[in-house]
Amino acid sequence: MLVIIWGFILLLAIAVIFLIWAQFSSQNIVTPENPLNQQLEEKVIHLEENLKKTLEIMQDLAKKMHTQQEVLDQTSHKLKQVEQQNAELVGILAKAVQPDP
Repeated sequence: MLVIIWGFILLLAIAVIFLIWAQFSSQNIVTPENPLNQQLEEKVIHLEENLKKTLEIMQDLAKKMHTQQEVLDQTSHKLKQVEQQNAELVGILAKAVQPDP
């Protein structure tokens, strides 16, 4: 009985080894001469170039947005200063317009 079990295990191991060998031997070997591989490599190169261009554009946009944010901050600061000056002027005009008792 033990011999039958070991024989069955050996038969299964041989079958698994044969299936693995058949799988590897049936796959096409990838070679650079394959036209499909050349097309895929060209597409990958093209996509990499597009990605580089897109990255450059995004970096330029980020720089422009940063510059615009700085200008906006400066403008906001100047606006606050003008509002403070206007408030001071209104206070001075209010004192000037009030009748003296």
